Amino acid sequence: MNETVTIRPLQRDDYPQLIDLVRRTWYAEFDECTGLIAAEADWENCLARTTNAYAAVKDGKPVALILGRIDAHDTRGTWNRHKRNYLNGLRRLLTAPEGIKAIHEIVGILAIDHQLTHRARKSGHDYGAEVVLFVLDPEARGLGLGKRMFRRMIADFRTAGLSKYFLYTDTTCNVGFYEHTGLKQIESITLPASRVHQESMSFYLYEGTIDSQQTLVG
Repeated sequence: MNETVTIRPLQRDDYPQLIDLVRRTWYAEFDECTGLIAAEADWENCLARTTNAYAAVKDGKPVALILGRIDAHDTRGTWNRHKRNYLNGLRRLLTAPEGIKAIHEIVGILAIDHQLTHRARKSGHDYGAEVVLFVLDPEARGLGLGKRMFRRMIADFRTAGLSKYFLYTDTTCNVGFYEHTGLKQIESITLPASRVHQESMSFYLYEGTIDSQQTLVG
């Protein structure tokens, strides 16, 4: 492991570089202006339900991020500042090139996530914690950061007395990482190919179990 890589709580100064990482990861299909506004809106929506946040820093630059939510620790209410910033971001997209397409993508994925949660709850699965967002810069791959950051967040969940958590993911992400980490797929939704997406795309809800005896940070 490169000794210059550290994991620490997210700081406000990290935001610009990490928002651009979100843009490059999920909104690269749009022009840079539209992609950045969409990434900012997505970012704010994630922060709106985040209680625990860590960044990985390599040579002074944030190169990875993990956001988590512990339901019992969030007292801000649904319409907190970040949620309002998210809605403002959607409004900004209305006048951006391909902004309507970006709005449909963001809102559409949120609707699918809601369906996945509804299905999971109907089948008896309920959670007090979520890994809200996990993203790693390609230049930081191969350093073991993914596993380290995941362990840091799960340690927070365990300290809060939780035994299970969940996350949303899809075929644009490294689903194999979650399965290798021990998470289990609980629900899935597959959309056929369309003019927006050239190929079919699947969305998943994965469940993780927290072993109270396992050493998760190291």
